[in-house]
Amino acid sequence: MSGGKQILAIIKKDIIAELRTKEMVISMLIFVILAMIIFSQAFNAAEKSLVEFGGGLLWVAFLFTSMLGLNRSFVHEKDEGCLEGLLMSPVDRPLIFFGKMLGNLIFLMVVEVIAIPIFLVLFGLNIGASLIGPFVAAILLGNIGISSVGTLLSTISINTKTRDLMLPILFLPIIIPLLIAAVGATGGIISGDREQLVSAYAAMRFMAVYDIIFLLVAYALYDFVIGE
Repeated sequence: MSGGKQILAIIKKDIIAELRTKEMVISMLIFVILAMIIFSQAFNAAEKSLVEFGGGLLWVAFLFTSMLGLNRSFVHEKDEGCLEGLLMSPVDRPLIFFGKMLGNLIFLMVVEVIAIPIFLVLFGLNIGASLIGPFVAAILLGNIGISSVGTLLSTISINTKTRDLMLPILFLPIIIPLLIAAVGATGGIISGDREQLVSAYAAMRFMAVYDIIFLLVAYALYDFVIGE
């Protein structure tokens, strides 16, 4: 079986397992919607311009929502013995990373497809038709970084006794540079201001470099990480 088919098999396994319970996606969706409702009420009460910090609120909600899914993605593997089965199967361990990472990316994007329109309605924000493409690209770049770093670190934390606590401790400091760039990119795109758009595109270039670096790091280290 080729590497691509092995990755697709891992993704298919995760999607089928999630469709049976819907536990992870539903919990992520409920969390992100509740977070957005709370943010919208709090900042409407403060009567501030939501355009200025809408991108920040969006990514705070997505970041903490993603940690729910990342934590659960390996808990099932560990508790049900699937992880040992994967390790004993004739699959290169870096391919396991890409399969799990793409699965996490898909689940996060499914949640965001529902959450982003709700966010725009709650905060009364509009994105111009010409800026929809850059907005989607910024979201995708942020999601790839979150999924790649989160999948690598969740593999490390799953073997610790305090796995639910360990992932945020490891994840948040490393993801901060990407989060800052993602906030700047989406905020600039939402504003539609020409000067802020220039900064937004620069932030997106940084996000692309960040994603590539961590994908390469994960590819190089995953054989060691998952075997520990």
